Amino acid sequence: MLVFRSTAITSLVFATMLALPAAAQEAKQCTIDEGKPSEVARAYLTISQVAGTQGAAPADEQKKLASAVHILTENTGAVENPIGHAYELGKLLVLWTVQPNVPLTAKRGTIGYATNPDSMVNLPAAIDSAFGAVETAMPECEVETLKWRSQKAWINLVNGAIQELNAGSLDSADAHARLSLLFNKRAPYGWMVMAQVADRRQKTDSAIDLFQRTIAAAKDSAYEEVRTQSLLNLGNLAAAAGANASPNQQKYLGVARTAFETLVKDTTVKSAYRGQAGSGLVTVYLAMGDTAAARATYQPQLQNPSAYTFNELVQAGVWASKADDAAAGLKLFHAAYEMNPYHRDALANLTIFELKAQHYDTALALVTRLHEVDPDGDNGRVATLTYAGLAKKYGDMNRDIVTRFAKTKDAKLKKVLTDSATITADSNRFYTDLAVKANIATDSMPVRVRFSEFSDVANKVTLAGVIENNTASDKTFTLKVDFLDKDGKVVASQQTTVGPVSGQSTGQFSMTVTAPGITAFKYAPLD
Repeated sequence: MLVFRSTAITSLVFATMLALPAAAQEAKQCTIDEGKPSEVARAYLTISQVAGTQGAAPADEQKKLASAVHILTENTGAVENPIGHAYELGKLLVLWTVQPNVPLTAKRGTIGYATNPDSMVNLPAAIDSAFGAVETAMPECEVETLKWRSQKAWINLVNGAIQELNAGSLDSADAHARLSLLFNKRAPYGWMVMAQVADRRQKTDSAIDLFQRTIAAAKDSAYEEVRTQSLLNLGNLAAAAGANASPNQQKYLGVARTAFETLVKDTTVKSAYRGQAGSGLVTVYLAMGDTAAARATYQPQLQNPSAYTFNELVQAGVWASKADDAAAGLKLFHAAYEMNPYHRDALANLTIFELKAQHYDTALALVTRLHEVDPDGDNGRVATLTYAGLAKKYGDMNRDIVTRFAKTKDAKLKKVLTDSATITADSNRFYTDLAVKANIATDSMPVRVRFSEFSDVANKVTLAGVIENNTASDKTFTLKVDFLDKDGKVVASQQTTVGPVSGQSTGQFSMTVTAPGITAFKYAPLD
């Protein structure tokens, strides 16, 4: 089965650099009284002292912190200025979380609590409780409490959860993500990790809920990448669930549709993500039986292709293919080809649609160029189908000529038909032979090149992929690449050595060149 190509898009990999939203302009200013009673004022002074020392004397700092916590917690009854008490206690506990060798769950006496000293206190939960009291009483102070919630302990928990998720340690990732939410549930990172954990555990409903929570928490522009990726993940997850007949099929498809439509309509989202969302949306529309909606997704590109980029036209062509709209696909891929006639994706996809339209001679010219730019790629099946199509074309012509020969009594016409029958029969045999050879060669390729990235950022072009060694012996390969402009002229050249690559294994490659005007590439056949 032929698979339509689209330009590779690198998936988001969780990073350990976290963003915080810009502080919003409060409708009402936060005015917590930190000067009374005396225990609140003394705690405020301790916080100022410890926060200013930056860990220079841990033993002294911990003594001061424990003393301040003790003073604040001595009175178990009603206290004057309870919001001030809660605010200072929350800040003191945050400072405890950055102290060396102090776990997030510690003895209350160690932290300075005046009551139940031998019991354990979960610092993230205690911090959440203290700041939660402040935020409930004075919502305008959430901006201030958020600054304290988002300190080093929270960052460490989130970073740890992300690293554990990437390493496949799902239990630890989930536990640390949940702890991070006690510090700061307004940021999307903890929700995001929990959603990914639920997805990998195939807990679909839970994952959908958690992705939705992630998206809701990622409203600020600082979280745009997280929001975008989570919308895409949500759409893909729900679409996959909706692909299976079940009582909840329409619910899942509806969730997927909403997620994908949100991305497609958001012009601030990177075109690569909108392209993936559009592809998913077409699939969902078709699963819902709405062919008209599926075909409507690529109508703007179809009606005015010059207004869109090459990648956008290729994506639209893939959507048309999913919608089984051969005429639209042919037009869209032809527009992409006109824009970038040496790009392997444009050549391969257009060839397939020319074959669908039985334009075999046109397909042959495209296959020839495709082999020139991508000699060791996945083009053998396309070539086989092209040669087979030409063989069929000449076979049909030959049968028509034989029929006409049998019906006519004109000697001169019979002579012309005899010559034509010979030519078409020879052509049929020629292309049949090529189709057979191309099919055998494809099945027995000793080496194959697959590309995973061809990107251009500010004229810095990166080409990456793998070389498959399909032989039994170790091999070392030299990949020689010419980078081309839209007219096929060489703009830059580079080569890289890959290997030794073990037999029946792969070796990765990546190369980068900096030059303007690069739109495609070609490489020399590997030995």
